[in-house]
Amino acid sequence: MRKKKCYIYTRVSTAAQTEGYSLEAQQERLREYADYKNLEIAGEYCDAGKSGKSIVGRPAFLQMLDDISSEKDNISFVLVFKLSRFGRNAADILKSLQLLEDYEVDLICVEDAIDSSTPGGKLTLTILSAVAEIERENINVQFMAGKMQKILNGGWPGGPAPYGYRSVNKELVVEPEEAEIVKLIFDRYIQDDGTLNGVAIWLNNNGYSRISKGEVKPFTYDFIVNVLDNPTYHGKINYFRRTNLKGVRKNPKDAVEVDGIHEAIIDEALWQQAREKREASSGRQEKVDEPDRVSLLSGLIKCPACGSGLIATKNKHVNKNRGGHYKTIHYYSCRYYRKSAGRTCEFKHTYNQTKIDSAVFEIVSNLAAHPAFEKAMAMAAGGDESVEAYEKRMKEIRKDLYHQEHEKNRVGAELDNLDVLSDDYDTEYERIQAEMDDIYDRIESLELSLKKIKKKCSEARQGVSSIEGIKKILKNFGKFYEKLTSEEQRELYRQFIERIEVYPEEQEDGRVLKSIHFRFPVRYGETDTIETWIGAEGEPDDEIAFVLDCSEVQVTVAEAKATYAEIRAYVLEHTGMKVSSLYIAQIKRKYGIDIGIAYNKPEQNKNRVPVCPVEKELAIMDALKAFRMLTEDTEYMEAAV
Repeated sequence: MRKKKCYIYTRVSTAAQTEGYSLEAQQERLREYADYKNLEIAGEYCDAGKSGKSIVGRPAFLQMLDDISSEKDNISFVLVFKLSRFGRNAADILKSLQLLEDYEVDLICVEDAIDSSTPGGKLTLTILSAVAEIERENINVQFMAGKMQKILNGGWPGGPAPYGYRSVNKELVVEPEEAEIVKLIFDRYIQDDGTLNGVAIWLNNNGYSRISKGEVKPFTYDFIVNVLDNPTYHGKINYFRRTNLKGVRKNPKDAVEVDGIHEAIIDEALWQQAREKREASSGRQEKVDEPDRVSLLSGLIKCPACGSGLIATKNKHVNKNRGGHYKTIHYYSCRYYRKSAGRTCEFKHTYNQTKIDSAVFEIVSNLAAHPAFEKAMAMAAGGDESVEAYEKRMKEIRKDLYHQEHEKNRVGAELDNLDVLSDDYDTEYERIQAEMDDIYDRIESLELSLKKIKKKCSEARQGVSSIEGIKKILKNFGKFYEKLTSEEQRELYRQFIERIEVYPEEQEDGRVLKSIHFRFPVRYGETDTIETWIGAEGEPDDEIAFVLDCSEVQVTVAEAKATYAEIRAYVLEHTGMKVSSLYIAQIKRKYGIDIGIAYNKPEQNKNRVPVCPVEKELAIMDALKAFRMLTEDTEYMEAAV
């Protein structure tokens, strides 16, 4: 029978030499135990005169852990004299024990009679591991504390540098050419006739441009707003002033503003002038007519030409011959088609709001049965991923965490050993500190991943599926949706729709929607409801993202809805009969199709209104079925006598 392999680890501090824990005594006892258990000793590791306070400074111990993680000898056990020889720092002990567990290596403390391969030993180590979660949470705390300390000292917290600056060694340095444009923006805005749109137009008309992600771009209304509202330009560091990448709004009370160590581009007087003008003009104008109207999909629908979000617009048509009745038609159009927006987009096409809103609603209402949705949900669920699979992934992440912790200790030791009298001390300090920041970033990312998978594992154990909550909402979407206010409907769409792509022109079949990019929030261990979606605070645990190609679904009723001219043409082509718009309106009303307000309705009792003949009614019904405005099983109804 092949022997199982083990490592022997011994350690002694200077003080311990007198306590009967000499290296020789430990080694002899462990060798005897290995022989007794018929174990092959694959390696011996010894730290002489080293404290157990921390694994840092114990090279032999660290080497042993590295050999375990590399599976150098494929050992099954680590033998130590007592648990105290393994270490005295609870956090280090638990991290090291976790590494051993991930590589299926058991720890045996000979004198303490602790064997992690036995139920009793596992219980002992389980009790110890209760402290582990505290230590893991402390990693995030340490990271944020270090980041916040840098902010409080006036340093740049990280991320893309604002326009006018560039990041050098994670600090802000003025970019002269861009800084001059920033000054121009402030100068022109504080003038008596200065407006946000006006500043953008002036810059574009006078040959100015900016580079964004390697591309030359014009100045826009939004860009001007961001510059004027950014306190970085007058020498401040402000943290938590905006939303994060997930769009979750941060609490303004958590905002921190301090004097930065970077060079200011705008002096205090100019900044205050701009602030006063911004605050004076910040109030939103109230809607004069239709104050309760909400544009459900504004911003979500993207311009086919420039990619910006379409905004709500409207036109009023008046019939002077019929009492001056107004008919308001609402559209979605590109905000940058107008010069007042700061740039000119050549795309002038508009989209009927009612048509688009109805089409999106129909697609979402039927989404639960679509193969693309089912595939995305199945992938998110991991194909019925088992608890064991999640635990395996957690082990892999913990292995990565161990390596990053090892790197953190190594870099920390390098930082501690820097010679403060060296000529290149400052340079080396910055280099090592930057490396340490990167390590903390990686640790934070791994910790978040581990937290997410833990929740998924817990969900799998409990049999609670947040995925099922999403499916339930969509299967009953119409029922839930009609009970919501317009504002709630708008918020609901923004919870799971990232963007809507449209065709530049209506397709032959009437289709307008090109694709819808979905992003469903997932909160593990919870069953999602409409209420939790609308009132959700904070970032979700995960997201399920997929793109629906609208050409893969049947054209919606709203998109296929034909005009009166198209219906007349269809009837003429297929029957040879001519039908009037009046007849079409009668048939649509008879079979419950919304035809809107009759602005051209004749005065009561003035004229006799002709009734559509049966043969023409049947022909119109065929046309309405062809355009999916009536279902195929709709039958002719006798007129009421």
